[in-house]
Amino acid sequence: MIKKIRINLSVENLKAVSQLIRLPNILIIILTQVLLRYCILAPLIYSRNQGTGTSLADFIALVAATVLIAVGGYVINDYFDVKIDSVNRPDKLLVNRLISARGAIKLHILLNVLAMFIGFYLSWRVKAVSFGLIFPFLSGVLWIYSAKYKRVFFWGNFLVAALSSFVILIVWLFEFFWLRIHALSFGDALPYIRSINSVFLGYAIFAFLVSMIREIVKDMEDTEGDTLFGCRTLPVVAGMQYTRYLVAAIILMTILLLAYAQFILYRLGMMMVFWYFLVTVQAGAFYLLLSLFRAREKQDYHFLSNLCKLIMVAGIMSIEIIYISV
Repeated sequence: MIKKIRINLSVENLKAVSQLIRLPNILIIILTQVLLRYCILAPLIYSRNQGTGTSLADFIALVAATVLIAVGGYVINDYFDVKIDSVNRPDKLLVNRLISARGAIKLHILLNVLAMFIGFYLSWRVKAVSFGLIFPFLSGVLWIYSAKYKRVFFWGNFLVAALSSFVILIVWLFEFFWLRIHALSFGDALPYIRSINSVFLGYAIFAFLVSMIREIVKDMEDTEGDTLFGCRTLPVVAGMQYTRYLVAAIILMTILLLAYAQFILYRLGMMMVFWYFLVTVQAGAFYLLLSLFRAREKQDYHFLSNLCKLIMVAGIMSIEIIYISV
C-alpha cells in the first residue's frame, strides 16, 4: 500500500506537505500532550510514585496515535473538499496537485490503521479494550465529519471542537486506566485526582470554546465556496450578522470562564499564572472580540482564524507557567 501512495515531494512542494498534514496544528497537539504529562501529571503523580507512571514509550505511542488520527482526518477532509477549496483557497489546493485523490484515500486508511494498531496496543497495556475502541471511533467521526457533517448546520463545528478537547482528555484518560490496574499507585494518586480532573476539564473546555470560535470564523471566511456547493454552515444558513453575534457570545463566555479561573488562581496565591492569563489569553480574547466586529473581507476572517490559534497556544503554554509557579 505504501508504494502505491505517490506524493510529489519536490523541494517546492515541501511547504505543501506541511499544509497537507497541518504541521502547526500537529505541533500544537504534541506540545499540549507533552506539557500535560510533564507539568501536570509528573509533579502530582510520578514524583509521588517513585516514577511508576506510564512509561515514556507508551506516552510516545499515545502521542503518535493521536497525531496519526489527526493527520488522517486532515487528509480525508482535503479529499472531500477538493471542489470547495478550488473556490475558497485555490492556492492551497493539495489533492490532485501534491497527492492524487486515490492516493489520499490510501494514505488516510494507512494512517488510521497504524493509529488503531497503536491504540489497541495501548489498550492491552492498560488492560482496557474500551480504550482501544476510542481510536476507530475517532477515525469514524472524522470521516463522517468530512463526508457529511461538515456540510450540516452547526454539527461540523461542534464535532471539531469536541475532538480538540479530546486531545487533552485522552492524556489523563490513559493515565487513569493505568493507575486503575496499579492499586498502590492509585492510592498514592487518589488525593490529587480531583485537582487533576479540574485542570484537565478546564483546559478541555478552553480548547473546545476556542476551537468552536475558530471553526465558525473559518466558515465565515469560506462563505463563497460553501454557498456555491450547498454547505449549510452557520454563515450560509443564518447570515453573517447573526453568526457574528453568536461568535461574540462564545468569546464573551470564554472570557468569563477565564475570569473565573483567574479568580481561583488569585485565591490560591498563584499570581504568576493569574497575570499570565490576563496579559496573554484575556488580552488576546478581547482583541479577537473587537476585531470580529471590524472584519468584513475574507482576509480579515483569515486573520481572526490565526489569532484564535495564537490564543490557543498562549492558553496551552500556561501549563508551563503553572508548573513553574507551584
